[in-house]
Amino acid sequence: MGRPADATVRQVPAALDLLAACLAAGATPGQALVAVGTAFEGDVGAMLSGVAALTALGAPVETAWSEGSGDPRWAPVARALIRAHYSGASLTDVLEHLADDRRRAIRATAQAAAQRAGIKAVLPLGVCFLPAFVLVGVVPVVAGFAQVMRI
Repeated sequence: MGRPADATVRQVPAALDLLAACLAAGATPGQALVAVGTAFEGDVGAMLSGVAALTALGAPVETAWSEGSGDPRWAPVARALIRAHYSGASLTDVLEHLADDRRRAIRATAQAAAQRAGIKAVLPLGVCFLPAFVLVGVVPVVAGFAQVMRI
């Protein structure tokens, strides 16, 4: 992932928390989308503002979230919100759970990257220390045995 994509991934949980807070405060979903969409810049703000605009025009929830359904950063959010729309589940609860899930995914990705970095760091150390070990530890022992065998 590039820098802009990373920033978007990190902003999604905060945006979902803000949406949940707006809804808990009594805002309609459309009002919450507009408020949070203007609060964020870049991809997050553009996505939420786009959904808010389509919702204000009376588009079905599937159409409003259609752009997000194709984006891996927004697809889980779009699916959950569409499902909540039809099931009548509390959007606030759904958004809070989604924010937690997104944070866990970000943490797991960061931990995997850290583990890969640790593994990649071992190879240069091995390349440096193995010859030194051979020269300092093995060569003198072999030379000593060779000298003993000559006598």
